[in-house]
Amino acid sequence: MHTFSITRSLGAFLVLLISTLLLSSWRQGSTENLLERGSSVGEPPLIFNVSSAQHIAHQDGRHDFHVKWSNHHSHHGFYKRVDVGKLDYDQSVCKGAVLYQKILAAFQGNSAPGREFSPEDIENGWVKDDDNAVLPDWETPLKAIGKIIGIGERDPTKEEISLIDLLQRKPFKNANGDQINDLERAAHHELAYIPSFNTIIIINAVSPTNQVQTRFKKEKQKYTQADILKRIPPLNRVSDVMWTVWSTVSKSPNSLRYIGIDQVTNSDTLGIMKTIFEKGEAKGPIKWPGLKFGLDTEEGQALLATPSGLAITWLMIDRAGKLGKRIPTVSIYSVYPEMGGYYRMLWDLQPSSPTSAAPPATPRPTSRSKIAAQTKRSGRRSLRVLHKRVLDYETAKCKGKALYNNINAAFQGKASLGSVYEFSAQSLENGWRYEDEVEELDDTWNEALKMISRTLRIGDRLPTEAESLPDEMTGGFYDVAYIPSFLTIIATDTQSPRNQLIFNSRGDITEAEIQRRLPPLHRLSDVIWTIWNLNSRSPNDLRYIGRSNVLDEGAVAIMGRFFDDRGGITGWPGYTYGIDTEEGQALLATPNGVAIAWLLIDRAGRLGRRRPKVTIWSAFPDAGRGFHMLWDLEPI
Repeated sequence: MHTFSITRSLGAFLVLLISTLLLSSWRQGSTENLLERGSSVGEPPLIFNVSSAQHIAHQDGRHDFHVKWSNHHSHHGFYKRVDVGKLDYDQSVCKGAVLYQKILAAFQGNSAPGREFSPEDIENGWVKDDDNAVLPDWETPLKAIGKIIGIGERDPTKEEISLIDLLQRKPFKNANGDQINDLERAAHHELAYIPSFNTIIIINAVSPTNQVQTRFKKEKQKYTQADILKRIPPLNRVSDVMWTVWSTVSKSPNSLRYIGIDQVTNSDTLGIMKTIFEKGEAKGPIKWPGLKFGLDTEEGQALLATPSGLAITWLMIDRAGKLGKRIPTVSIYSVYPEMGGYYRMLWDLQPSSPTSAAPPATPRPTSRSKIAAQTKRSGRRSLRVLHKRVLDYETAKCKGKALYNNINAAFQGKASLGSVYEFSAQSLENGWRYEDEVEELDDTWNEALKMISRTLRIGDRLPTEAESLPDEMTGGFYDVAYIPSFLTIIATDTQSPRNQLIFNSRGDITEAEIQRRLPPLHRLSDVIWTIWNLNSRSPNDLRYIGRSNVLDEGAVAIMGRFFDDRGGITGWPGYTYGIDTEEGQALLATPNGVAIAWLLIDRAGRLGRRRPKVTIWSAFPDAGRGFHMLWDLEPI
């Protein structure tokens, strides 16, 4: 009897589980591709501009602590290769910052307007299904919106809410004017329009582009962007559908202010939202009003780059001339936080007042300014600092490309990255003490230095100068071999004060507390420049910067990837990459590369234009460890 009962219960559980999975699969196939991923597939590609990396936090030094080589074995030695197929938090922050700069450029009139669609475009391939919408659990947010826009305590359930569902149900003409009869019948955009509340709520959105791509992949066909464009109607993207329909149902199109996402189901977006919820005081999802972020915050930029955020991004970029300058924010919350699900977004495209300027392009931010801006807008205490994630290759390429553009902008005198503080000799005594001893360099550095001596035509000789700079306030330290006769600095071991504070607190520390405890001089790029500036006869002579024994897990994985691609780990002279290459840009985004990037950006006026490149090699290639970097800042 008990056996039968258990078996029957297990069977019921399996039926429920399978049903749930099938429903989840259907929703992912309908809503995920629709709204978020579908809305992004047809959007314009990202173009990095010269200011796109201004958001990247200036955090130099080693980000992982006491990394044990034995934890990262691979067939080539002691490292592991990290590949991430989905959008992770760091990638999202980087891409979101690029999008934020494009939005600011559009607000300032530096972006071409998007195509205007007509009611005839709505009829081209689409069947419009109009109905009155019922929006469960939106009453409270809509009442809050009513108060903000000045219509008082109006009951949103009694307002006229137009549910407009565009379904691809009839033949259409593509952008070339060709008649297309082979339809993607699953494509549709289901949107609730509430003109009296200046609000659109996206319920479902499956773009034709996404469906065409899915078909090509299912049939294992190779395809190009041109192949996709031949099979989709001109009105395709959810951002264009939102604007076109809003223009027809609203008396004043630029009155659009709020855009809600009814239920986020896209896995990438959900992952980003969960990460942000975990940073909050509740350490998990919360009900309305949830968490609110401006686009000048890390969290806001991460959400901006999600598939759900891209539709809002391109709406603001393409329609900036009609919408005017806005100060966007995004709120995230859960309808059922106790169940850990049903996540929603509400984007507020708050108009900028006539007397106020457009939101300024984010300068090179300090953690202090970022947290202050975030706290001011959210009205909450500082979020806790997340443990540093391992840098993956895709994120490194994104950040490296942005840094590369900023370096070029600095060389051309076009970068506006805030004032650059020159540190004095007293700064080196404020919380720091000198030791005239550093770790010994292995023999491969002798070969590298001989190469340097030949390049500089100073003969085959080896240097002896060295400095060490421990920080008694935080436990951070910088061991630096300073070699003015070779125009060289080699960092043998680095642990930034900032990261040491995070490590010692196990991540349970606010940004405000970190800033309170940091000495003024705490970044590796500033330490390198200050030591060189105070001790060299000609500071702009600095040319070579080395990093001995790279330990950061992400950097080691990226270097290991390049070794794999070139046939295996090798000793000196290793492999060299310019920072105009994908590999060089990925290395530029590693913790040690970031220090080089900001040195070049901040001190461009003193160093002059350079042609940077980086060489990587291993001191012990047979053992697969002891990875080194040497940056050559060749003058132009």
